[in-house]
Amino acid sequence: MTVPYNNNAALDANDILRYILFSNTNDTLGSIILQSSSTVMAFNPATMQTGVTYYLATLAGNNLNSNVNLNDPCIDVSNIAAQVTWRDAPTVSFSVANPNVCAGGCTTVTATFTGAPPFTLSYTSPGNGTQIQTFSGNTGTFQVCVPANATPGSFQLTATSLVDAWCSCN
Repeated sequence: MTVPYNNNAALDANDILRYILFSNTNDTLGSIILQSSSTVMAFNPATMQTGVTYYLATLAGNNLNSNVNLNDPCIDVSNIAAQVTWRDAPTVSFSVANPNVCAGGCTTVTATFTGAPPFTLSYTSPGNGTQIQTFSGNTGTFQVCVPANATPGSFQLTATSLVDAWCSCN
């Protein structure tokens, strides 16, 4: 997540500007999770949770070990905070009611998703190349056909990309 840059900050000689991630707009300084000199903040599962709303802002004040001293009487927090919510990456799993399909035959595949619908799934299967399907719910079915000239053995279906309402992953 990138924090909007505050280029209007007026700093004196011992002040620094930091970007902060915090959890409570009613207690900004008491709920700071991270101070950073960079505008880029990465999700850290040790201190953050997916699905929780956090806030991003800028903080200016006296330098204390490369962070803003939270006891500085002249500390300044930006009056605008951007909301951010990290989401879990979507997942998909496949199941087949009848895995025994002859060359030239087709079978129904059930896709089960985690995440927020709608889902756009890209997948590959031997002889069929890349296919794209869209699903409006957390489960859906589609047909996969085995090429007529396929040799006997296992048939592999591979998800190559998945997009939900919030995230995409490859």
